[in-house]
Amino acid sequence: MASSRTLPRRRFRFGALCSSMGHLHTRHVLCSDDLMMPLFTRYHGVSYPRLSIIICGYKKLIGILGGWLMHDAKERTLNRSLICLCAAELVMMINTTAFNVALPNIAESLGASMAEQQWIVSSYNLVFAAVVLLAGFMGDRLGHLKTMLVGLGLFVAASVIGLMSGNVPVLLVSRSIMGAGAGVVIPMGQALLGILFRGPGLSRAMTAWAIAGTLGVPFGPLVGGVLTATLGWRGIFGFDGVVFLAVIMVIRMNVPPTNGSGESDGSDGSDGSGKSRPLHIPWTSVAMMFAGFTLFSAGLVNAQHGVLAANAWIPMTIGGMLITGFVLHDRTSRNPLMELGLMRDPSFAACAPALMMLNFSMYGIIFIMPAYLETVLRHGALVGGMLLMPLVVASIAGARANDRIVSRIGSRGTSMLALGCLAAGMLTIGAAMCWPGEAAEQSTMLIGQIVAGLGLGAGQPTMLTWAMGRVPIERSGAGSSLLTVFRQFGSIIGVGIFGSVQSGLYATGFRDLARSAGLNPQTAGSVTLDFRRAADLAGAAGDLMRQTASRAYESAMTGSFAVAAAVIVVTLGIVALISRRTSR
Repeated sequence: MASSRTLPRRRFRFGALCSSMGHLHTRHVLCSDDLMMPLFTRYHGVSYPRLSIIICGYKKLIGILGGWLMHDAKERTLNRSLICLCAAELVMMINTTAFNVALPNIAESLGASMAEQQWIVSSYNLVFAAVVLLAGFMGDRLGHLKTMLVGLGLFVAASVIGLMSGNVPVLLVSRSIMGAGAGVVIPMGQALLGILFRGPGLSRAMTAWAIAGTLGVPFGPLVGGVLTATLGWRGIFGFDGVVFLAVIMVIRMNVPPTNGSGESDGSDGSDGSGKSRPLHIPWTSVAMMFAGFTLFSAGLVNAQHGVLAANAWIPMTIGGMLITGFVLHDRTSRNPLMELGLMRDPSFAACAPALMMLNFSMYGIIFIMPAYLETVLRHGALVGGMLLMPLVVASIAGARANDRIVSRIGSRGTSMLALGCLAAGMLTIGAAMCWPGEAAEQSTMLIGQIVAGLGLGAGQPTMLTWAMGRVPIERSGAGSSLLTVFRQFGSIIGVGIFGSVQSGLYATGFRDLARSAGLNPQTAGSVTLDFRRAADLAGAAGDLMRQTASRAYESAMTGSFAVAAAVIVVTLGIVALISRRTSR
């Protein structure tokens, strides 16, 4: 009879255990005591209870290490995505503000009149406002990342057209395409942030986004000035083409097309539940929206020269009627272009007018202040830009402090505090014009810029986080686009109201002061043109003309900023009323 061969008893080693576990790699085997325990008991001679403890400890260790590594990899991916999206926002804001510096060079090269120059700038804003809702509709169906890359591609195409343009109409086409690109990139960037970051991370992401946009405002004129001085105005388009191509490449390599939970965010044409969303473009809504926004925005641009002018109130009236018709039609449509249902959420509804006031204030200040700093105070463009840096620096400081403020008084309290700071800053800047001494005037204006800047910086990330945190992931594009519409209207209304009030008050003040000084009471239309007219007058007459224009412009600034503060206070009351039933 053959003797049975028995396995020798072996001393247990942790390395052997790990090696043996490596062969049993399936999830069923690792979790099956019936298969694992007899095998190890027979092979290693280890008692069943002792082996159970060892295996459980090993599984916990692997789980901890695996979770830590996965979390670390996810964190790195999110950080890279945030950097890339903020880079796109920074470059786009640089492009927006850099172009204004090149206008004199363009006027000389292409023979553009003052009206043509105004439309070169305004065409960007008009198309932006008209495209943004369609961008949200497309993003929620085709994918936010894909739609954003299309918008960035529009910047590249527009740069090529601008680089080859030899007349004003072609340049207008280039700037209009850039406006369409901006109308796509901004809402899609915010939508991606709302998808990739949730909870506390969303506030950090929106803060970085706000800082990137704020930094683009002062850097734009600097970049534009250098490029125009060295390469001419076409150098800006060449710079844009190269930089936006680079941004497209880094975004494609680093920004994931899905949300943080790993579910579909719409990047594959589906909603958050994986259900396909049909791409049936509501052309009637698109036509009414595009025509209404374009006409209304054009009327606001023309209102800078007088609200009662026919080319101002007629387009605004027709545009307003078309927008009203669009809203009524979209509410009853089975395939709406605009997600008006989001406005039923009091937090989202409160943020929309609040964000509008942020852009209203920023663009109003930028529209009014350069003429004062460069013409009235006779500073150069570089010094004038530097004198606006307190506003920018305070905005960055406010954005960085926004988390601490929200932790103390909540999103609602921070939003209302931001609007209060804006109103106080506006009043302070306007009151600075009443001081007789230049030192007191400049000190008061500095304080006003700091207060307004803190409101701008703390308000934007808080409001965006508060609003986007209430939007379902599958509606991120529509929610971001709706907020962007309000913000863009704030920009256009800011320029329109500030321009109209400032122009009217300046003309009235100049007429009264000129009569009392024995000068021709007819203004040339702006403080800059009146200063040019004063240059043609010899001796004391020219100095008196400049003094009259300066005093009239400063007096008009007091009225303009007072009107702006009143508008902001009214909006603050509306925001408080809408959000009264929300939590902090």
